[in-house]
Amino acid sequence: MFDRHDHVHHHYNDPQLKHMLGLIMSILTDLQAKAEATLAQVTSDTNLDNAVAKVVNDQVATITDLRAQLAAAIANGNDPVALQKLSDTMDAILQSDTSNAAIVSAAVTAGTTPPTLPAQP
Repeated sequence: MFDRHDHVHHHYNDPQLKHMLGLIMSILTDLQAKAEATLAQVTSDTNLDNAVAKVVNDQVATITDLRAQLAAAIANGNDPVALQKLSDTMDAILQSDTSNAAIVSAAVTAGTTPPTLPAQP
């Protein structure tokens, strides 16, 4: 009857087969290293993208909430000129943050480094 151990051993000792197996293993090792490096980069990029998105989204939410509070104060008759000026400033900040979010989003989508963001008013 056929002895599997002897059969595999016999073919494994073939120099040409050993060479081919060595090449295959080298290619597989190289592919594994590249796949691991790519996965690490994707994970890093995703973490960075999510962190940037969270900061921008949190800023927009905070400013939107402050804008709503100012609108309520203006509606209640509290020093309308001063409150309106502050409200206008908050609108400008919100617009700038929204623009910054679009810049970062476009850069992330394109896989590039975002340009320098404009200064806040």
